[in-house]
Amino acid sequence: MRVAKTLVGNCVLVTELVLAGLLLVCAASTDTSRDAPNHALILGGGGPVGEAWESGVIAGLMEKGVDLAMMDRIIGTSAGAVVGARVAGRMSRSELTSAALTRFEGPPPKPTQPPPPPPHDLMFLVRRLEDLNAGKMSEQTVGIEVGEWALKVRPIVSEAGFVASFKRRFPQPSWPGGAYECASVDAGDGSLRVWNESSEVSPALAIASSCALPGFFAPVTIDGHRYMDGGVRSATNADLARGCKTAIVLAPTVGPSDALAKVSVKRLDEELGILRTSGCKVALIVPDAATLSAVGGTLGNSDRAGLALEAGRKQGLDSAANIAGLVSH
Repeated sequence: MRVAKTLVGNCVLVTELVLAGLLLVCAASTDTSRDAPNHALILGGGGPVGEAWESGVIAGLMEKGVDLAMMDRIIGTSAGAVVGARVAGRMSRSELTSAALTRFEGPPPKPTQPPPPPPHDLMFLVRRLEDLNAGKMSEQTVGIEVGEWALKVRPIVSEAGFVASFKRRFPQPSWPGGAYECASVDAGDGSLRVWNESSEVSPALAIASSCALPGFFAPVTIDGHRYMDGGVRSATNADLARGCKTAIVLAPTVGPSDALAKVSVKRLDEELGILRTSGCKVALIVPDAATLSAVGGTLGNSDRAGLALEAGRKQGLDSAANIAGLVSH
């Protein structure tokens, strides 16, 4: 009898210890404040010119001692995904600017090969995004319709050739860093896909999917799904940083006259509102008048990438004191 009581007592004690442990685990899982990152860097899309401008801004900040590679989250979309990976990979200032001006589309076609088809009219994408801004279509419906279109049109380069160009840019299989993330959209169901270190996908594939602009490039295949440019949801996807203490947002599409750039502005305004409502202090950097003059008011002329980079560098130098003040707290 005494043995039975002892066994029962031990069982009760073990049960109480297990319950106490579960309560501690639950408390830890619901306490997200200590896991919330302090500082986020958000890099928007903008093609080769936007990539060069963002690289110039970051290089200018680096000249003044502001190291954005130390940010807790680095979120890139499209061209911003490329720049973000380089920053997270701790490229030096000279490496960053050199990479931004190097094109990796592969060798030119042989004379016997027919020239690539001209780019498709992007007005289909522009109109869908206008409908999204106007509340006429949901985010997911837009993603599905654009995905169907992207899978039908003939890209200017094959999917294999497009992915190969990113493997040349990002040959390392390891993720650039734990802070780095990039956004793409599932062409099948229109859902947002954010790639990070835990996604178990190579950086080259993830970044390529974030840059696969519908109408130009074929959606990228990853684990049986096809993924397209994260800009189909948003040119910046800045709202992903909600809850951060501060957010540095680089948005190349604010100011240029390109149709895709113009349609992105309303979405960005909404996202910045979400960040501020969550208690986040936001520093927005967009192309200034000198930059717009240098690039001809548009992001479409890749021949002006060098001018965009230098104009961005000057903006970075001018913005350094403000940015340093934000990220130092």
